[in-house]
Amino acid sequence: MRRRDAALLLGLLALGLPGCKKREPAANKELSVGSSAATPSGAPRTPGVTNDKIKIGSWGPLSGPAAQWSAVLHGMNAYFSFINDQGGVHGRKIEFVFRDDQYSPSKTPGIVRELVEKEEVFALIGGIGTANGRAVADYLEEKDVPFFTPASGDRFWSDPGKKNVYTVFPRYVTEGEILGRYAATELKAKKVGVLFQDDDFGKQGLEGVKKGVAAAGGQVVVEVSCQPVDTDLGGQVSQIVQGKPDALIVFAAPKQAVTAVKMLDAQNKKPKIVTSFVLSDPILFKLAGKAWEGTIASTAGALPAGESEAAKQYREILQKYGAGKLPVGNFTLAGFQFAIPFVEAMHRAGRDLSRPKVYEALQSLKDWSGPALYWKSADLGPKITFSPTKRLGNDKVYLIVAKDGKWEKLTDWLSADAN
Repeated sequence: MRRRDAALLLGLLALGLPGCKKREPAANKELSVGSSAATPSGAPRTPGVTNDKIKIGSWGPLSGPAAQWSAVLHGMNAYFSFINDQGGVHGRKIEFVFRDDQYSPSKTPGIVRELVEKEEVFALIGGIGTANGRAVADYLEEKDVPFFTPASGDRFWSDPGKKNVYTVFPRYVTEGEILGRYAATELKAKKVGVLFQDDDFGKQGLEGVKKGVAAAGGQVVVEVSCQPVDTDLGGQVSQIVQGKPDALIVFAAPKQAVTAVKMLDAQNKKPKIVTSFVLSDPILFKLAGKAWEGTIASTAGALPAGESEAAKQYREILQKYGAGKLPVGNFTLAGFQFAIPFVEAMHRAGRDLSRPKVYEALQSLKDWSGPALYWKSADLGPKITFSPTKRLGNDKVYLIVAKDGKWEKLTDWLSADAN
């Protein structure tokens, strides 16, 4: 794909769409767990909740090396706009405030402090990034701010988890095990390589891959790390070529993944490519071109371009409330998957909304995938279940394959204990 086309697409993703409030990050300061948000005089109240409004916050890379993932936030914003157009939640409209941390964990704490203490958000949904979320986890727990589905499969969020965190995002270690076992068995890859981001995201994926490959009698012959700011992957690609893997499993951000795969393809040294669900969006076809053909990826949602009722309703809402500028794909669909259960929980909590009541409402979701408030469909994603001790609602994925510039379903739902 030409650079100017890629720049245009990413520019569209970064547009401020109707209903969202995008602000520049505040100057970063270390989070003080003991600090508290300013409160007006008078009776105690629930932060972020007024007679006619509920304020929800988030963060993500609206710019920077992982800007493709900003589509998750824009997907959420489109869904919240739809909810507001139907009348809101018990008469309250949702105000969604999300900010740009450029995928930099050093910038996330200042942003989150401002969301909590200045904006006084009721909850946070889908903040993007493993290291980014960890940088604010203790602060959010101490403040008792509901944090629904951090956009990260870090097992930190569920093993054992935090009292204020509920997530539908499958664990990277589970996903890695599934991908590793599939590569070694179904792809007959006896030698497997792994390109992974050098943080908990990549390392937990690598851990799972090694477990899955070993269980299937294969061997991981090359492990190559990268940073989310890397632009030159020449050294990593040379190591992969020297290792001669039959399959390469990738746990990295789009920029690094695309760079490596295109280089391997140009050298006619590309093995079978298998990737994490963070690389399952159609934008990868635009970024990598023909080099992405045949790639196998995991996913945890309905095929965005599919014919299910859930996929059709998702596309209708995205088109109308995304001003026709948002791409149909797994990233915007993930935004819906993050937002729908939490809106349903706020609805179940009733008009007298509070944080304890929304926790209770989340725990009432048992084997649930919809329908929800104003959402007529089911099965946009897998069935989820929460309880006071179960904060990970789903730990399954299924596999899709890139064929003629589109994703096609390859398997049914898979779990690490049922491959």
